[in-house]
Amino acid sequence: MSDAQAQFIDVGELRVGMYIYLDLGWMGHPFALNNFKILSETQIETIRGLGVKRLRWSPEQSDLPQPATTDDDGPAVGDISAAAVRQQRLDAQRRDLERCERDFSDATRCFRDILKSVGTRPNQAREQAEAMVGGLVGRLTDQGDSFIRLLSEGAGEKSALHAINVTVISLLLGKRLGLDADALRDLGLGALLHDIGKISLPERLRWREPGFTAAERNLFQQHVVNGLELGIRMGLSREILAMIAQHHEYSDGSGFPKRLSGEQLTYASRILVLVNHYDQVCNPANPVMAVTPHNALSLMFAQSRCKFDAAVLEMFIRMMGVYPPGSVVLLTDGRHALVVSVNSDRPLKPLVVVHDPRVPSDEARVLDLEDAPDLGIRQSLKPSQLPRAVFDYLSPRQRMCYFFERARDTSSSRGDR
Repeated sequence: MSDAQAQFIDVGELRVGMYIYLDLGWMGHPFALNNFKILSETQIETIRGLGVKRLRWSPEQSDLPQPATTDDDGPAVGDISAAAVRQQRLDAQRRDLERCERDFSDATRCFRDILKSVGTRPNQAREQAEAMVGGLVGRLTDQGDSFIRLLSEGAGEKSALHAINVTVISLLLGKRLGLDADALRDLGLGALLHDIGKISLPERLRWREPGFTAAERNLFQQHVVNGLELGIRMGLSREILAMIAQHHEYSDGSGFPKRLSGEQLTYASRILVLVNHYDQVCNPANPVMAVTPHNALSLMFAQSRCKFDAAVLEMFIRMMGVYPPGSVVLLTDGRHALVVSVNSDRPLKPLVVVHDPRVPSDEARVLDLEDAPDLGIRQSLKPSQLPRAVFDYLSPRQRMCYFFERARDTSSSRGDR
């Protein structure tokens, strides 16, 4: 295109589908070519960040909406191409996941710093924990409805995954149970610090194993007392100390160290006990022994429900959905999918990544089953039941990492239900 034929546009007017020319050196921008069709809002944001104010563009090579018939007073209306819409959704999906994973990683690093301080600077460790949990509670209460999101397996620091998982899920459950902000902060602190007594244990004894000797089992159980002593040094409140002391006690009296039961456990402890148990079943020390989230919930309800507060367990199952994030499922149309997020108001219609060999796995779009009224889940599967190509595509997680994200507003498009 010659300068005489060039058409220019301000960067503020760029739209997906425009074919543009970047008159910059190859090191002046991050794109593979100097001229290309804009496929996403992310590309537009990157271009605006280059500092240029106007660009050359080619209307002939652009893929913009065709103007619709209008009257004299109204503007032309058109629809963005299906490819551009799909790209926009994919970009939004990636941004949401990246934001959740960034927040989760920040939380794991913060927890690591708390553990470094707890032995020598207990007051500083408490202040760090209070600030971290306060931030999580503030976000959770400010953003309206939230739901739980499955993250990539490599998110965050492995040593902190359990503490952050338990904290995030406990806060979501506490909110669903109607706890106010102050009660949520106490719950979050107790959940975050429930295992701090393990820092004095040998690494191999920090996770309970079926093969422990009696001596090893007694040493493992000592982490509760160790954590209580550290909590006192940190100046934690009675409510939070109770959670540390009771996080292995069950409602039927089968826990340790004091075999408490029923009303002897504080309400916050009953929440923590359940969430702690769930995460340990899904994320055991030996990944080979891991149970799928769907089976974990089924086992907890069918075989262990006497161990938990009935009302708390009922709300937990409602919140996590019949198919919790991380479940591998078979859809009613015969396709395989991975559940990545659940809105507790619609537990049978989670968000899933669907196996589609026509689409690269890194471009797979999250499908909201609520938007597909004729599509549902037929059954839950074990990852080992998947064909190899499907397994590689969906990448079922050996380690479950969770964070919360804001629920989408569906009332305007679907009406009241």
